[in-house]
Amino acid sequence: MINSRKISIADIELTITNQDQILNMGGPGIGDVAIDNDLISKDCILDNFVYNEDLHLLFFVKYNRVSKYQWYFSINFYNVEAKTLYEFDKVFDMVYLGKFISKNELEIFHAFHGEFANTKSIFNLDEEEFEQIN
Repeated sequence: MINSRKISIADIELTITNQDQILNMGGPGIGDVAIDNDLISKDCILDNFVYNEDLHLLFFVKYNRVSKYQWYFSINFYNVEAKTLYEFDKVFDMVYLGKFISKNELEIFHAFHGEFANTKSIFNLDEEEFEQIN
């Protein structure tokens, strides 16, 4: 594949294709993500995947472009066993996934990285609405 690379999260191998950068400021990078040649999602933020082994869910951030000057980010997750994709209703100007601090609480940062503690909040999976994506 042209312009592709593989990364591993736990025992899952992801293939990233169509890599590009957004915002014309050197990042963040986006790409299309596949597992075993099955496309999961396009325009995912690269290098920011979190796998919840207990739930068998792969979490990632998706870049959603509305127009040349409008966009938003969403938190999505893929059920590895059922091979189904979901997207949370809440949207962000910037978001970076941290780690799970409990079974249903994901640390997130309202930035493009997880370096500043003052941008951190807790994303409680049980309190957020989501829908399945076809």
